Amino acid sequence: MSNEKRHCSKKEKLSNSASFAYLCKNLDMERYSSNLTLFYVIFLPAFSWTLLVLGTLGAFLGPLLDQDVYFSFSTKMTFVILLVILSLINIFFALRLRRVEADDERMYISNYFKHSTMPLENIKDIRVRDLWVMRIATINFNSKGMWGASIRVLERENKLEKFCEAHGIPVNV
Repeated sequence: MSNEKRHCSKKEKLSNSASFAYLCKNLDMERYSSNLTLFYVIFLPAFSWTLLVLGTLGAFLGPLLDQDVYFSFSTKMTFVILLVILSLINIFFALRLRRVEADDERMYISNYFKHSTMPLENIKDIRVRDLWVMRIATINFNSKGMWGASIRVLERENKLEKFCEAHGIPVNV
């Protein structure tokens, strides 16, 4: 295999994870999103919704199926409130995170189901919020793309900030 970089044409579509993984291995790319992104995007919503939906169904349907089972109104409402709160957290935080990898010319963006590329020239600026245990970066684009006008990334060890400074992309901390 040659040491030349493989560049994507605009017409090339990244239709599945295998082709995205192939591109990532064959380009000099580095991942700038945290490993926890996979946990927040896939595992947290799947497990929390599964457990809370089953718990809520059990609390409401248990007394109907067996007369010896009794759940108080407060227990039922606790399951419903937890389901609503975790659903809002999943929808407004976890499912909006993206996986980001980049090389010298393009940024590769994924939500683990869909994948796309974005030229670095289309990045307007990056805003980094340093929370207690994590850093969330918001990448704003000059023109709206597949992911909208901006994406959120769970930053990996300040690497995205250093990448942007090296490529002349404005960073707001």
